[in-house]
Amino acid sequence: MTNFAVCRIQKIKSWASLINSAMHVARAHEIENADLSIKNVSLIDGAEGKDIKEMFMEKIGAQKIRSNAVLGIEMLLTASPQYFRPDNPDQAGFYIQERVDNFAAACTDWLLTRYYGKVVQATMHLDESTPHIHAYIVPLDNRGKLNAKGLFHGRHKLSELLDSFARAVEHLGIKRGVKGSKAKHLDIKKYYAAVNCKSLHINLDDVLPIPNDNQSAFAYRELIKEILQPQLDILNHQINDRDLQLREKKHIEQTAQASERERQKLESRVQNLAWTLELWQAQANLLRDLPLEEVAYHLGLHLNSKGIWSGNGFSLRIVGTKFYDYSGAQYGSGGAIDLAMHLLQCNFRQAVAWLHEIFGESDCLRAVTHRARTEAQEIISQELAPQFVAPDRDESRWDAVRDYLVAVRKLPGNFIDNLHMAGLIYSDARANAVFVMRSMENKVTGAFLRGTYGYNNTFYGLAKGSKRSKGWFHFTAGGQGEDKITRAFLAKSPIEALSVAALNYSLLTKTIYIVADSPRCMPTEFLAYIKNVVAAYDSDTDGEEIAGAILKVLPQTTRLKPSCADWNQQLILMR
Repeated sequence: MTNFAVCRIQKIKSWASLINSAMHVARAHEIENADLSIKNVSLIDGAEGKDIKEMFMEKIGAQKIRSNAVLGIEMLLTASPQYFRPDNPDQAGFYIQERVDNFAAACTDWLLTRYYGKVVQATMHLDESTPHIHAYIVPLDNRGKLNAKGLFHGRHKLSELLDSFARAVEHLGIKRGVKGSKAKHLDIKKYYAAVNCKSLHINLDDVLPIPNDNQSAFAYRELIKEILQPQLDILNHQINDRDLQLREKKHIEQTAQASERERQKLESRVQNLAWTLELWQAQANLLRDLPLEEVAYHLGLHLNSKGIWSGNGFSLRIVGTKFYDYSGAQYGSGGAIDLAMHLLQCNFRQAVAWLHEIFGESDCLRAVTHRARTEAQEIISQELAPQFVAPDRDESRWDAVRDYLVAVRKLPGNFIDNLHMAGLIYSDARANAVFVMRSMENKVTGAFLRGTYGYNNTFYGLAKGSKRSKGWFHFTAGGQGEDKITRAFLAKSPIEALSVAALNYSLLTKTIYIVADSPRCMPTEFLAYIKNVVAAYDSDTDGEEIAGAILKVLPQTTRLKPSCADWNQQLILMR
């Protein structure tokens, strides 16, 4: 049987796709058909402690990345199963080690030669049915620019890629498929050409001899085998050929159906892009002001050869959205509304009413929107947003706050004391428990407040100026000081996070506990690099909704529910 070379590529257009793909290759996710007892082999690894995104960014450098750019290419290299196990191609998971080693060496040499300086990683998987290689390539052209189109786009370039790979492994007895073929293994038809010209019909009366009286049963059996075996071989070949044709027909039909689905998707995408373009154009029109020349014209001014608009005692020059009046008390400003106020000598409301009457509602709203946007930009450049000021500490109230957290909420005293010593939990003057919010770089950005004084105190909120999307109440537990964080629990509140930590503490696993009550305000980029993210939210509809939304953003997320309404109730019942 002919051994065919297989080379497929997948374009990667987002960092999330790259990270998910790398996690699949590294077996960070559970793979249904993989035998995890078998160790895969790293052929090329430029990691040196770096993750896949860092390796790609080092290759890409400081160049500007287009929004639609292809960031990387994932390449899969393998061969027909019978190359790796010639005696039994159907025995999944079995292979001859020498053949695997020869194939890996040839592929590694080819990758490093053809894509010198662009390959960041190559791994051979041995834990699935047939050995295969995953390689990651940064598509840089000769100028060092991202240019996947120049390297991999079009039938000619892909055909040349297959030619090159086939040449690299042909010394192993592996061949390239038929050029231009959409079906697999079409060369097999030549093998069956002689078989197909013979009849499928076997007439036993014509082929079976009459037994000889002196002939033993064994001798007659051997004679029958000698006569019938060639005919049976022809039938077997024809059946196999028919089975191949049916499988190829099914493959072509599936390909056609997939192509039609892809065409419909592309058609829908083109329509969506057209609608998006119309929306952008409408938004751009809203951002543009009314032409000042139109306002001046409708108010009776005319333009002379020197570029001056004059009339009704005014003499002004217009440049873009700015105007300057040279007549009388000289005055300069910008925008259609200011120009209307100046020429009509009226207030803002009257100017808007005049613009509406002359230009209509749509153009009037354009002028109002532009003025509001301009004023907002001036405010942004001049005003400072309210800054977070941490509530004052009141140590005289701390014992009461600690008693609430430990005696009432049943939180572990050592947790509370350690966080208090670190300055992450303290009491303010009103006996509120203050939970300090920090960015993942430990910059303080705000604080959660939880009332503790009095019976059934339900006060809960953020301290003034807190930025909930810039920082979070978080802490780590378990593992050693320099260990890498491998697990993250997400909870809705500080008390819930502390309760989850108390109930799910692991001495060996370094875990971070983060308060994030919505995917809108969680440290997504930080969490993307953690293999095990646990959504530990309430056992209710809101908890399910939050966990489901997080799973869409972070596919490595698992759901963990309390046995009670929330985690603190479960902790209280267990103490």
